Amino acid sequence: MSTDLERELERTTALRGFRFGLHDFVGHLGGAEALAHHNDNTEANYLKEGLIDRKTKELLIVVACVARQDLVSHVQLHMHAAHNAGASPEEIMAVLDLVGGWIGSVAKIKGLEAWRATFRPDIPTIDRVVELR
Repeated sequence: MSTDLERELERTTALRGFRFGLHDFVGHLGGAEALAHHNDNTEANYLKEGLIDRKTKELLIVVACVARQDLVSHVQLHMHAAHNAGASPEEIMAVLDLVGGWIGSVAKIKGLEAWRATFRPDIPTIDRVVELR
């Protein structure tokens, strides 16, 4: 891996507070320049200071991802970012409870699994068969 790509991957984590497999994919497929373009766009839009603070942005992104039944791992990243921005695990759960009726039970369950994996990995996964008779 090139030093430029390593630096850009580190920048990815530093900007967001996390790095997802997509970021590595972009870097390995398109090189440091492609990842730099992705990071520049993220910095200019997603992370830009504005009327909505980072905590609220992350809570909104969590809701959007859960509503779309996104990957649990991706929802986890934004729950982590929301937590780092000041949202408590209880506050994030309250958001899931609030929107649960509008987004549907399957989506809410995926959100609950992301919450469990992020804040209570000691509790068994929701996504398992417990017993069949």
